[in-house]
Parts: sequence; C-alpha cells; structure tokens
Amino acid sequence: MRFLPVENNIKENRMNIKKYFSSSVLLCIILYAVHSYAISSAVKSNLDYTFTLESLRHIQIMIENFGDEQLKKKHTDLKALFQDASEDYYSQNFTGSELKFRKVKIELIKVLEAIDDIYLKRTKAILDSTSKESFDILIQYSKESGLAAYLKKPFDPLKDTKTIDPTMYHMFHDREKITTYLREGYKKYEKALNIFNDQDINYLKKKSNLTMKGINHIISRYTELVYLCREAKQNGIEIHKLLNLKEESKSLKKYNVTHDSLIPIYDDRIPEKYKVDANDNLKLIHSLEQKKLTTK
Repeated sequence: MRFLPVENNIKENRMNIKKYFSSSVLLCIILYAVHSYAISSAVKSNLDYTFTLESLRHIQIMIENFGDEQLKKKHTDLKALFQDASEDYYSQNFTGSELKFRKVKIELIKVLEAIDDIYLKRTKAILDSTSKESFDILIQYSKESGLAAYLKKPFDPLKDTKTIDPTMYHMFHDREKITTYLREGYKKYEKALNIFNDQDINYLKKKSNLTMKGINHIISRYTELVYLCREAKQNGIEIHKLLNLKEESKSLKKYNVTHDSLIPIYDDRIPEKYKVDANDNLKLIHSLEQKKLTTK
C-alpha cells in the first residue's frame, strides 16, 4: 500500500499502536482464546491492567480535542472505575480486579463508540469540504484543458489581461497530488466506516456472555478506526494546503516562523475550524497549541 510522505507522523503513531496491539494486546487475546490452557487470575489481571491502561492513554488526546462536557464526564467516570480496578490489582485481589476490569472495558467501548462517531463525521466533513474545488481543478488544470493553451501563448503584461491567476499555476503540477489525496482520504474513511458498521462487532456487543477476547477485539478495532480517520483527515488537510498555497508566505510573516516551524496552529493554509484536526493528527492538544499564539 502506498503511503504519502505527509502522513509520516500519523503513520508513525499508527505503527506504534499496531506494535502495542501486536504485543501485549495480541498476547492478551491469544491467551483468552486458548481455553485449554489454565491461566491464573494474576496473569489475567495483569493483562487486563496493561491493555486497559494503554487504551486509556490512547483516548486521552481524543477526549481533550473533541470531547463535549458529557463525553468528558463519561471519561472521568471511566478513569475512576479504572483506578478502583487497579487498586484491587495492586493489592493482589486478582479475582476482584478481573471483574472490575471487565466493567471498565465495557464502559470504554461506549466511550469509544462516541469518539468514533465524532471522528467519522469530522473526517467526512473535511474531505467533502475540498471535493468540489478539487474536482474543478482536476478538470481545468490539465494539458488537455483550455487553460493549458494560454501557457503557450506570449503574454504582454502591459497590454494583455491575465487569463490564469499566477498563484494557481502550480495546480498544473499539483493536480496529481490532489487526486492521490482524494483517493487515499476517501479510501481510509470508507475503511473506518466499515469498522463502525461491522456486523460482527455489532453481534458481539449484543451477546450477554461476551468474552474478554471479544471485548478486547472491539476496543482494538474501535481504536484502529480513529487512526484511519486521522490518516483520512490529513489527506483532506493536505488538499487545503494546496488550495490555499498563497497563504503559506503570509503565515510565515504573520507568525514570524520558518518553513520548518510552520506547525498547524501557525499554518493559515489550513482553515481555522480544521486546525484542531491537524493538531490531533499529530497527537497535539489543540487548546495548548492555541496558547502559542499569545506569545507571537
């Protein structure tokens, strides 16, 4: 699968979570799946603790950036449940902690459902916000379009009227990038949507005797959904950067920064309402990034 250079930071984040799930989480799922192997309560409790702690760490940034008051309250309650379960775990009351960790994970699934819904809606909004202008560019700025013919004609700046906006010349070259961003963005969005609507997951959630293996599987998939949405959103954000390329030099002057330090909060190529998404894609807390503006 081809990945875009601009997605390196997000890919690294996603690779980290995959490494995590391929170690402790995968181990947890495998151990629970092997019913013939006697696993002690201590081992089960340790796996539950590790899995749940890492899952809570992953959603912290998501709640910070997109959680409303109700979701933040649920998150606070969830952390309290985790603390209670962990106290039993630390005191070696493994049987008690095992039951409590199960409750934590069930509530975690509910929180992740709300988070996933937010990410899916924002992903679709970002991609759709670029769609019309992007396809207009794909049609107009090509070698076969009428505009291309004007590039070959001599131009007298004193007599002739500019047919093409000079700030848009780059689109003759960047249209292929836009095509790739659109394709990759919508493809990853569709993958995320498929996870959310997965009938197997819906079936598992309805089971009254849902196993820990099933619970962990749902949490893992719902977490993966967020990372797919982040990758999809970044493709949409990169399109905005191309559409608003002239804002780049303005941003450098406005915030007195260099190209290397043009982080999302200083980058006015990104529409203001999507800067929170750009920061979240890099696992940055938007509210803290906003405080940097007061120092400029």
